[in-house]
Amino acid sequence: MTGPLQQHVSRLALVCASIIATTGVCAAVVYLVPRPPAMPLAQANHLLWALVVVTLLNLVTLTPVHRATLAGPLRVYAVSQDLEPLLRAHFAAHVVLFARLEAIAIFGLVLYFLTGRADWFWAFAAIAVAGMLLLWPSQGRVRTALGLS
Repeated sequence: MTGPLQQHVSRLALVCASIIATTGVCAAVVYLVPRPPAMPLAQANHLLWALVVVTLLNLVTLTPVHRATLAGPLRVYAVSQDLEPLLRAHFAAHVVLFARLEAIAIFGLVLYFLTGRADWFWAFAAIAVAGMLLLWPSQGRVRTALGLS
């Protein structure tokens, strides 16, 4: 069981590193692309707070949605003891988890292009990357999430 599990964790880490790298590309865009002209966007603060609320909802629901996504495959695994479908379901759930975190950085990028405020981008990107690093896949974490001994 260690072979398939280690392969799963390695593949998952590669995909997660790629998602973090795309957040780095967003940061490079903010750093290298000339600052857009400040638009007279009266709703800028409202947009900021709307995206803050969406970000908070996203963060609060990360773990419950991840667990709910794995609930069915875990029940099937308890009966069949077939690890492969469980690992596929975990892979898909974890990629969705990281994509939801990357969406936070993209919110910051949208704010940057609409308002010219790079500080808002950096705040959202920092939250996204911190979340990704906290949820980085390791063999121990995967074993715990999947209830494997």
